[in-house]
Amino acid sequence: MFRANSLRLTLLSFLAITGCLSGSFAQQRFSAGPRVGLNLSTFGMDAQGYTMRPGIAAGAFLMYSSLNHFGISGDLLYSQMGGKYSQTINNRVNSSNQRINYLEIPVALRYFLTLKGNFRPNLFFGPSLGIKLNAKRTDVITQGVPQADFDNSNNFRPLDLGLIAGFQLNFKGLGKRQRFLIDARYRYGLSDITIDDNQNVNNSTVTLTLGYGFGVGREHPSRYQK
Repeated sequence: MFRANSLRLTLLSFLAITGCLSGSFAQQRFSAGPRVGLNLSTFGMDAQGYTMRPGIAAGAFLMYSSLNHFGISGDLLYSQMGGKYSQTINNRVNSSNQRINYLEIPVALRYFLTLKGNFRPNLFFGPSLGIKLNAKRTDVITQGVPQADFDNSNNFRPLDLGLIAGFQLNFKGLGKRQRFLIDARYRYGLSDITIDDNQNVNNSTVTLTLGYGFGVGREHPSRYQK
């Protein structure tokens, strides 16, 4: 219930903001809109026996693009991370699915490969802060015996700092001041996410999202226009 309410509040807040925005994107310095997609995440560092598990990434973005190659963006995302655990000990299976839900706030510096036009791909990198919402372990099997699901939010730290890097395709949208965005990024966790002092564990996440951008504010003339 908490996870569903958090996702709903994030999406509704940003869709409401986006609905109030207008402006031109052709030489538009600011744009904003919704973003939704898929996380493929696992655990690294001292974690053993974990493989990638799918999750949701959904929210909205605000982007600033100067009238040259450079820009900056910020996202506010409901982001499901975690991993799938499986090991066989003495011919008996131990397995489970670990989910950690975050409010993720990535900030990215962007380099646009083209100065203008209907297609503006860009490369980006920057920091990402994850604020833990909750955590749950499900589908637990211990020594071949199924166990009940349980909440283990207290086993994880409240904040997770990471770095993101990726590539975005930026196409002309349905309207004059709109854009389709296809975003692929990798997030590497810099901090230990567990309370356990005996091991260090970080998040490792590949994210694929689709976005739709709307121009914000007035159009700025470009010295590159003919």
